[in-house]
Amino acid sequence: MAWKTANGDEKLTLVRGINRAEPLYRHATDSSIVETLPLPFYGDARLVKITKARPGEASLWYAALQGELVPLDGSVANIHHCNAVAPVALHAQNIGSYLKFRLFFAKEGWLEGLVATEQTDGFHATARVLTEDGVYETLYAISKRGETTVLNREKTGIAKAAPKDFVF
Repeated sequence: MAWKTANGDEKLTLVRGINRAEPLYRHATDSSIVETLPLPFYGDARLVKITKARPGEASLWYAALQGELVPLDGSVANIHHCNAVAPVALHAQNIGSYLKFRLFFAKEGWLEGLVATEQTDGFHATARVLTEDGVYETLYAISKRGETTVLNREKTGIAKAAPKDFVF
């Protein structure tokens, strides 16, 4: 999946929605870069990235769900809200994408690799995760509703720089 640059009416709608939802930052349509990426586990929802067109500006991230923009600011509660509203639909083809999204936007690390098996109540997944303090092999239980539990975590390497930008 590739990022798509929003233009015209789509960009105007997204910037206005972000300005309504965002308590701290105001964005102008002409000086903001707005990009979208499909979220395969949320139906027709999209990931929205907005950046002010100035060098070194940090991006803000949102999930665009059925007329609602949910900030992705490190809050697990916001991800659970997305899971309920969208609603989340997990299966063998998208579990890796969901876990990558969940870890990145809950500020828990960067998913480098994954082996997942479907269970009756969700998934068990063994993942290689980069964090600020190291590389970990982590065993997760992921429910059908997207709730993620760490079952085991073992440090396997020293910290490496994780990507700053999200991509599937």
